[in-house]
Amino acid sequence: MSNVSFQFMSFFFKFRDFFSSPMKILEQIGIQQGWYVLDYGCGPGSYSIRAAQLVGPAGKVYAVDIHTLAISEVQKKASIRGYDNVHTILTDCNTKLPDASIDVALLFYVLHDFKNPDSIITELDRVLKPMGILSVIDHKFDNDKVVSTINHAVRGLKLKETGVRDGKRKKSLLIFSKE
Repeated sequence: MSNVSFQFMSFFFKFRDFFSSPMKILEQIGIQQGWYVLDYGCGPGSYSIRAAQLVGPAGKVYAVDIHTLAISEVQKKASIRGYDNVHTILTDCNTKLPDASIDVALLFYVLHDFKNPDSIITELDRVLKPMGILSVIDHKFDNDKVVSTINHAVRGLKLKETGVRDGKRKKSLLIFSKE
């Protein structure tokens, strides 16, 4: 991804975030102080930085992306705000995190882009703690497509609830819990 493309994407996300507050979405998930959050496909960090506020210094946020520009942007934002609890991971799948180490995995606005979603969803399932949460928003897939994509990859994640609907776009926050 070129620097110009990344800058355009970042501008678009700022516009999106103005109408759909990342903090309000994260609060609906119920993220708590001390939790470990994985933001897979973090982009410029709209959700990673806000999650760092919610988990506080006792928690951690792992911002994961395939693009070095995204990782650099998250590192810069975390540094400016003094968030030592944000850790970045550059990868196209394997996070190298320990099994069952994550309370909440965020998969926001990226599921439709994956060439092989099964391997990524399997990785997220691997790192989720028992009773962990996978939270998904996708603006190109309807809810049924998201659920079928998740269920195709793993059987241990069950749709728990949906929330946040955004009028014309019909995007929903889907929350899956690990059994």
